[in-house]
Amino acid sequence: MKKLLVLLLAALMLTAAVALAEPADTVIYANIYTSDTQMPWAQAVAIRDGVFTYVGDAEGVSAFIGENTEVQTYEQGIMTPNLIDAHTHPATVGMTNWHTRIGVPETYDELMATLRGYLDEHTAEEQPFVYFEYYPSAMFDTKGPRKEWLDEIAPDRPILVRDFSDHASWVNSKFLELCGVYALEEGHPALESFVRDETGDFTGWIKEFSYTELLPNMWEALGWQPDEEPTIPVMSVVTDDLKRWGVTGVFDAYLEDEIQAQSIHDMDVAGQLNMYYDMSVVLSDFADLQETIDFIHTIDETYGTEHVTMRTMKIFYDGTNELGDSALIDGTVEDPDNHGYMIFDYEQTKEVIRACNAAGIDVHFHLVGDLAFRTICDVTEELLSELGGLDIQVEMCHCEYVDEADMTRPAQLGIIINWTPHWSGGYFGDGAKQYLGEDRYNKMYQFNTMIDSGAIFTFGSDVYSMFEENRANPYFGMQTAMTRVDIEWPLEEGMRPSEDAKLSLEKLLKGYTIDAAIQLRVDDVTGSISVGKRANYNLYPVNLFDVPEEEFKDVLPAVVVFEGQVIAENN
Repeated sequence: MKKLLVLLLAALMLTAAVALAEPADTVIYANIYTSDTQMPWAQAVAIRDGVFTYVGDAEGVSAFIGENTEVQTYEQGIMTPNLIDAHTHPATVGMTNWHTRIGVPETYDELMATLRGYLDEHTAEEQPFVYFEYYPSAMFDTKGPRKEWLDEIAPDRPILVRDFSDHASWVNSKFLELCGVYALEEGHPALESFVRDETGDFTGWIKEFSYTELLPNMWEALGWQPDEEPTIPVMSVVTDDLKRWGVTGVFDAYLEDEIQAQSIHDMDVAGQLNMYYDMSVVLSDFADLQETIDFIHTIDETYGTEHVTMRTMKIFYDGTNELGDSALIDGTVEDPDNHGYMIFDYEQTKEVIRACNAAGIDVHFHLVGDLAFRTICDVTEELLSELGGLDIQVEMCHCEYVDEADMTRPAQLGIIINWTPHWSGGYFGDGAKQYLGEDRYNKMYQFNTMIDSGAIFTFGSDVYSMFEENRANPYFGMQTAMTRVDIEWPLEEGMRPSEDAKLSLEKLLKGYTIDAAIQLRVDDVTGSISVGKRANYNLYPVNLFDVPEEEFKDVLPAVVVFEGQVIAENN
């Protein structure tokens, strides 16, 4: 009886609200996928002053139609919330436009011929330093490439060839010389990037990014420097494409330079940004923890707006499976005692999260190995018990190989998981297999158990160069995640193991909308088509649920609306 009265009261309140409804600016009749669990589907919406004032059936919206209401009807297609890219690098992508793109030659001979041909055609006067993209991550054995091989084709000009994983590089002797590597004292932090052989000599293989602090030495020696500041024109190349694809929310996973924050701020103030934009700063050294916290607050206070925020610390916690330095419980196949690395030990990790919690800063961990995943879960669990809860978000991105025993822990601990859908096929080849072995390799990229257990699960493109900017297209990523076949770089066997790891469209849309909005802390205004939220939506000419999985990459919204205003149209 009590339940009946409650339902009756709710119905009366809804009737009263409708009766008092102000006329809408716009009413839309459409097939609407809301991403709201309370009402997953609707037939109509009303919008006033850029906010949804009604979401429901076609009959109920009639109360919101006034003399000046614009009524739109879409009998075909579908309406969804705008999408959110919850891990990407718009500035970095724009800044790499000067790099030399050679594709990804499959063999060593093909690669060397391509490099030699380019260097013969472009003089040192034209390009004093050449940054090539890419060589395949699995091209070399566990000792990596050698500088001497590049010296044969470039003895007098510095060159760098980037690993396809974007976590390693191959350089020649001239590069090492001009960067001043040989002049550094042992223990210098920048030397951590440079791999050495058994004699202690630098091999020419560089892992990760600490080498970048030595680049000014080379620029000075050459009397030349590339133009790569993250200015508005540089970044707009990427943000304009994102909006064209219906993406109006971004988590920028790496602040390259303060100019980047200023550019995003200025775009928003000028009314050009038209998206929610959250930025992060990387913590590379535990000793810099407080300084990094202070810097994050300063950037947020200086450049923050209604749409622009800086409230996340990014940590590259372990390496990659393709380079054999991810943190693994059982070690690598060749050396079970080699468990990879983690940038911070357990107690340091705990202190980082504790300090960020006190400062109100979310922590976003880049990690790929099961030991790294388990460690963050263990630390979070201990802090939850010790503090009685956390006021911040602990986020883990990539999580490529997770032990089955830890699959349900993110849901239990409130940890947000972020995945890169366009990696779900064969993008990185099978380079991880030589370190993980066949069994663990086949268990990579398995997320359905995690999602089904209730974890907040988001998606991002993590594109890092202009070479792969097209893969920031979310429909490209969705197709790859639904089929496990890479559109551009399929494996020889076609589908990446396994069939039951394919993600459904429902899970993908949830991760690209409401879950991503939670990660960016904008779920009060976007992420679902719900009363009271801003009118952020995409209108598609086809019903996404009718599109064959193998054709999903060709999807494109006809209209993209941000806060009630059309910001992109695709014919």
